[in-house]
Amino acid sequence: MNIYNNYSEKQLLGLLIEGDANALSDLYYLHVKQLKYFVQRTAKSATLTEDVVHDTFIKVWENRDKIDCEQPFKPYLYTIARRHLLNLLKRARHEVNILEEIKKSVVTEENSTELLIDYTESSSIFIEAISQLPEQRKEVFIRCRIQGLTYKQAAAELGISESTVNNQMVKAFKSIRSFITIRTAVLILLATVVK
Repeated sequence: MNIYNNYSEKQLLGLLIEGDANALSDLYYLHVKQLKYFVQRTAKSATLTEDVVHDTFIKVWENRDKIDCEQPFKPYLYTIARRHLLNLLKRARHEVNILEEIKKSVVTEENSTELLIDYTESSSIFIEAISQLPEQRKEVFIRCRIQGLTYKQAAAELGISESTVNNQMVKAFKSIRSFITIRTAVLILLATVVK
C-alpha cells in the first residue's frame, strides 16, 4: 500500500532519512518483488528469501542516516541483501561443518559412542536447542522454520505483529546458535577425555 503515490524515489529516500516509516513502506512495495527474485536465485528457499528480504529492510531502516539520496537506491538495497544472505549461508555452513567434525570424532571413538549422542541423527541437538526456547519464541520458530510460514502468516496465526515475529526469530537464531556452540564444545571436550 503506497502512501506517497506521486513521490519520486529520491523524495521517498529523503523522508526515510528523516525517520518516516511510511516512506520505508513505499520503498518496500516498490522493490520487494524484484528483490525477492534476486535473493531467491541464490537462496533456493522461500522461507530464507522472506527472512533475508525482511531483514534487509530492517537494516535499511536502522542505517537510514547513512543513505545518500543522490545515489541510486536499488544497488544499495541489493548489496545489503546479498551480504546478509551470504553471511547467513556462511554461518549455516560453519555450523554444519562443526556438527560433521563432532560426528566424525564420535564415530571413530568406539568407547565414546555409549557416552555421547548418536550423531547419525545430528538433528537431535537442533531439536534440543529448539525445545529450550521460551514458549512464544518456540511457536514462532516452528511456524516459520519448520512449517515454512512467512512472517506475515505466522503473525496472523499467533495473533502478534510481524515485527514481533521478526524479533522472536532473531532471538531464536541467537539462542539456538549459542546452544549448539556450547553443546558441541562440551561434546568435543568429552570425546577428548574419553580418549
